[in-house]
Amino acid sequence: MAKIRVFLLTYRRAHLLPRALASLRAQTFPDWVCEVHNDAPDDPEPERIVRAAGDPRLVYVPHAANWGAVRSFNHVYRGGPEPLASLLEDDNWWEPAFLATAIAALESDPEASLAWANMRLWQEEADGTWTDTGRTIWPAAPPGSPPVPFRGPELIQCSTALASNGAMVFRPGRFRDPQLPPNIPFAIAECARERTASGTLLLLPEPLAHFSHTRQSVRGDDRLVWLQCQLLAAASFFSVLPVAAADLERLWQMERTRRPQGTFFLFLTAVALRSGRLLKPARSADWFRFLAGVARHPRLARRGLRFRRDQAEAWAWLVKQTRAAHAARSAVHATVFEKSDFRHPEWT
Repeated sequence: MAKIRVFLLTYRRAHLLPRALASLRAQTFPDWVCEVHNDAPDDPEPERIVRAAGDPRLVYVPHAANWGAVRSFNHVYRGGPEPLASLLEDDNWWEPAFLATAIAALESDPEASLAWANMRLWQEEADGTWTDTGRTIWPAAPPGSPPVPFRGPELIQCSTALASNGAMVFRPGRFRDPQLPPNIPFAIAECARERTASGTLLLLPEPLAHFSHTRQSVRGDDRLVWLQCQLLAAASFFSVLPVAAADLERLWQMERTRRPQGTFFLFLTAVALRSGRLLKPARSADWFRFLAGVARHPRLARRGLRFRRDQAEAWAWLVKQTRAAHAARSAVHATVFEKSDFRHPEWT
């Protein structure tokens, strides 16, 4: 049996698949098996690409019907008979040392749920070419830098995930309930599932993978869906977890530094929870931006606040998982605010 099962997911982006496959086959850690899942039943190209590779470690898995992103990712998190698992999406790719480095990090911490690597950010252009943005998700570190452990919950997890699905190795048994509700918006999937991790999360600060900002994404760009996802995450977090006043100040300051600023959802979270405490760090300029945003988008704000009704199953699941996380670790940490790949829509 192999050491790790890699799940490579592809959907109507066969032109990107060879790059992802090549990066997997170039890994310095060779003891892997890979399921290549094609979620487009009418697209024969992924099978041709996999067969042409001629690698017995690759297992082609066509879907008889479209699973969609949430079901596909749920399958990944079930893992396989191997002790470790990983996910490689067709638009991302890995450096040769990624698997070896991530597996070594996990083996150094038997209680860790996952290890994930920093990623370089690439932008797909209109003509199909790729531009290196020169940025990474986390501040880059030199080769050989030690893993950074997080034992959460971290305050940044109120609205986003720490780890990147496309650059992680995980232990399937170290998640309390990794199967997301089938109707949960995919935009919140990473953040939601991360709340079920029962062990340490290990960041590999060296950029060992590449993340693609493609022109089309399953995450979509619906502002209402994105706003409700932020409110689901934040309201479930703050309704359960105690956060110190000084840490709330830091959170507001972080959201002020976003471009565009990200304080809009904090105001709506406070409204939804009827929490004056969450609003205490707000400044006059924050209030002005918020009221201007509501004036420009009154329907968006009103419909956004219906998130608990519109996403009832997701809301109940998130609250349950956040309570379980709180029972496991009562303290909320506010140590991580460096993540750069986190973009708000412009509300004002």
